[in-house]
Amino acid sequence: MAESKTVHSPLLTYFSMLSLVTLCPPFVILLWYTMTQADGSVLQTWDYLKQNGLQGFLNIWPRPTATAWKIIGVYAAFEAALQLLLPGKRVEGPISPTGNRPVYKENGVAAYVVTLVTYLGLWWFGTFNPTIVYDHLGEIYSALIFGSFVFCIFLYLKGHFAPSSTDSGSSGNIIIDFYWGMELYPRIGKTFDIKVFTNCRFGMMSWAVLALTYCIKQYEETGKVADSMLVNTALMLVYVSKFFWWESGYWNTMDIAHDRAGFYICWGCLVWVPSVYTSPGMYLVNHPVNLGTQLAIFILVAGILCIYINYDCDRQRQEFRHTNGKCLVWGKPPSKIEASYTTTTGETKTSLLLTSGWWGLSRHFHYVPEILSAFFWTVPALFNHLLPYFYVIFLTILLFDRAKRDDDRCKSKYGKYWKLYCNKMSAFDNVVGGKLKLKGKALDVKAGGVKKKKKKNKNKDQIIESTENELLAGGSAEQADDPNDQDNDDVNKSTGEEKAPHYDDHLTPAERRYIEQREQLDVNRLAKISNKSHRDRIQDFNQYLANMSEHYDIPKVGPG
Repeated sequence: MAESKTVHSPLLTYFSMLSLVTLCPPFVILLWYTMTQADGSVLQTWDYLKQNGLQGFLNIWPRPTATAWKIIGVYAAFEAALQLLLPGKRVEGPISPTGNRPVYKENGVAAYVVTLVTYLGLWWFGTFNPTIVYDHLGEIYSALIFGSFVFCIFLYLKGHFAPSSTDSGSSGNIIIDFYWGMELYPRIGKTFDIKVFTNCRFGMMSWAVLALTYCIKQYEETGKVADSMLVNTALMLVYVSKFFWWESGYWNTMDIAHDRAGFYICWGCLVWVPSVYTSPGMYLVNHPVNLGTQLAIFILVAGILCIYINYDCDRQRQEFRHTNGKCLVWGKPPSKIEASYTTTTGETKTSLLLTSGWWGLSRHFHYVPEILSAFFWTVPALFNHLLPYFYVIFLTILLFDRAKRDDDRCKSKYGKYWKLYCNKMSAFDNVVGGKLKLKGKALDVKAGGVKKKKKKNKNKDQIIESTENELLAGGSAEQADDPNDQDNDDVNKSTGEEKAPHYDDHLTPAERRYIEQREQLDVNRLAKISNKSHRDRIQDFNQYLANMSEHYDIPKVGPG
């Protein structure tokens, strides 16, 4: 049964879904019209609609033609054939909530190269002129809008009557089922994965094909290609090339491993990607800008750098997962959190959460270079009109929403471990900044030692103040001998349950042992600014945290 729980409030969720289903299709047509017929000016399109009303809008909506359907059909069939027939390495996806593990054939790079070489070859040898695609672009978008809507109805019915796996089901609400989808991994037969086709081979591939189309159209119209168009096309092709090089990693992302095949993901990839994602190039066809060599090179290099950082973030996480944390991140063993979770079948599993490298900077740092990449392939259009920047604005909103959904999903999946993951850096800062919570007791870490704060004795109703000298005088090097702790450890190893925290109103052997270890470690060296960087101090402190976290309310974070 699919989850009916939503990230936002029910009212906001229904409003958002109905708004996107009803407003996105006409927006695609208005975007195309404004870019190609209204000089890229939103105000010009607005004036036209004010004067002509709804009938004027219907007049500018192009009707799907036989040529448009033929272009779409040939392209879709060609990409489907490449997906099925090209050889590729067998790749397993992540385990689904019901315990299934999808299997893919990794041949995206081969399909990408074959597609672009074929497309350019047809143009070069005069077999097919890509400008035909641009000239019929409005009709193609119109056909995609209606055709993809019908395809989403097919997915809804398939999920009800012929699901491909147990990762399917209904939320009991027809709107949610249609919008979010019924199946996680819908397939036709055993090998043709529908989401790989819609997301990768149709949507992302069309991005590269249309980028070349716009460049060729400008060349055919003006006899040359402006440096702004060259920068835009080059950065888009580098980004799409990165995507297909990393395609197997994409199969582990939220789009594939969590979002079901419905209107949101499939209609978006079939219509929204070819129209909105490529819109900066669509604008530049009729608005060439001469940037100059220096500015063009600067934008190009900055964009490629952002795309590389985005790729390296994903590569870092993917390598960490494939090696089970036994790899180097920025030349050092990675820090991580071992998080256990329970599948819907009741099976307990463990995941590793990477907390170093790019992923030690923030939870969703890879979104930053992705947004900047979009900005750099849009900025060649300069700032005469706002509409070319719609994709950058949309992408920012999309990624913020995706980060929110991802955080809520991980919080629900990992529970306390996700909280530790989110608070890892702040927990360390509290320690080196002078504060540590010890078995429920607040301690101040000072240069001369540890001072235990005042605490009220529950049994005797009196205030006990232990000064630093008193604690040190009462310290002992003996090992804590708590049979309950040992029993809990044994149970934890067999059942996977976490040991409950133990609280005591008096100084325990563990506390005394902590004081002695604190003197040996010299917390003052970590609490104050030293010549070492913040990252190096974290690395130095990892082993100490690993040894002591069983006695203190701080995350247990150790090197890989």
